[in-house]
Amino acid sequence: MTKLPASGAAAGRLADLLSRETGQTLSEARRWRIETSLRPLLRAHGLHTLDDLVRAIDRDPAGPLKAEAVDAMLNHESSFFRDLAVFQAIETVVLPRLASTIADRRLRIWCAGCSTGQEAYSLAMVVKRTPALEGWTVSIEASDVSALAIAKAKQGRYSQMDMQRGLPISELLRWFQPVGKEWQVADELRQMVTFRQDNILQARRACGPFDLILCRNVLFYFPEAQRQQACSELALRARPGAHLVLGAGEMLGAETGFTACRDLSCIYVAQAASGPSTLVRRAQTQAPLPPHPPLS
Repeated sequence: MTKLPASGAAAGRLADLLSRETGQTLSEARRWRIETSLRPLLRAHGLHTLDDLVRAIDRDPAGPLKAEAVDAMLNHESSFFRDLAVFQAIETVVLPRLASTIADRRLRIWCAGCSTGQEAYSLAMVVKRTPALEGWTVSIEASDVSALAIAKAKQGRYSQMDMQRGLPISELLRWFQPVGKEWQVADELRQMVTFRQDNILQARRACGPFDLILCRNVLFYFPEAQRQQACSELALRARPGAHLVLGAGEMLGAETGFTACRDLSCIYVAQAASGPSTLVRRAQTQAPLPPHPPLS
């Protein structure tokens, strides 16, 4: 067996670390991302190569550097109202449907893999303008494996560039206040959302049941066994009739405890009984979401 170059061996060690700590995997073809994502961390700690980083972690395995490295390798891509058609479907179809079936006027939402909070705050804005939920008690729980992402989400402060990615000007003016060169989320929205660091594979048993779950662009980072485990965790925390929203490149297979909505792509309904779960890639020919009015 040919020995990997030192940098290749170090990248393999770091990919294994990511898998152990989060369940997420990086294929050989995507390991180029490791050095790119870790470059700022190397500079911050005065390290020159991935080998230096691995040696530093080995010298102090209980120190903060290991967690910083794992966090840096995670994908924190997020934006307000990302995949706009999904939020339009939630606002005009999903939330009114749920409101018509819940007697106690209490709605519980879970954003799994919430990154830096834009998705959760986008949902809060949608809830606030949904007439069917006027007078309801709505709570949003948002979780992510990244401690740094959760810290930013709790702060609720975003750059001008963040605000220009998907946020309608009407929502900016209503729900944000300028603070220096950044924008602060209004307390009214922040009070609706509870953020916590959590791995979907080891989610707190006490959480749930939820009426609406968003788990978008999360499951495809897991290998098959972990995908099945994650889907099972989602099913355990969904009440019968709850809606689950996945990413555009994801879909659930048979025997998951969820049934696909015929009129809405990427959206599933939880059944009373759940079984083993599988996740497969959505075909590129999947029909798009039906058109809805613009959010702004």
